[in-house]
Amino acid sequence: MAIDDASLRGLIFLLIAVVAAAAGLIRIFAWSYFKNLLTAGWSVTQGRVEFGNVVEQRVRYFSYFVATIHYSYSVNNEYYSGAFERVFLRENSADRFVAGMKDQMIFVRSKPSRPDRSALLRKDQPGGWPA
Repeated sequence: MAIDDASLRGLIFLLIAVVAAAAGLIRIFAWSYFKNLLTAGWSVTQGRVEFGNVVEQRVRYFSYFVATIHYSYSVNNEYYSGAFERVFLRENSADRFVAGMKDQMIFVRSKPSRPDRSALLRKDQPGGWPA
């Protein structure tokens, strides 16, 4: 069976797309693991999700959706804010996540020496993440 140039180009494009997607997933999971290690000794305080939004990102022929929630928290009677991003493949899943988080009480990790630095970890949230 002979492979023509168009089929070969399509196969190469597919291989590149699969490798790029795999690299993206590895990056997301590696960052999550690294963030868990980095913030292990940080203080945990209660915060509140103020608002959120969903933005579509396009990469050539592929779209994904980034849900961002903005939260506030207090450390030593000083108020701070932060943002948390989560990637979704479907817009309705991202919208459900933002809607489910709005006005929720959350647990925020903040760096003891720099309380303006914060992180949200799934394991700290009593019910996990919605959606």
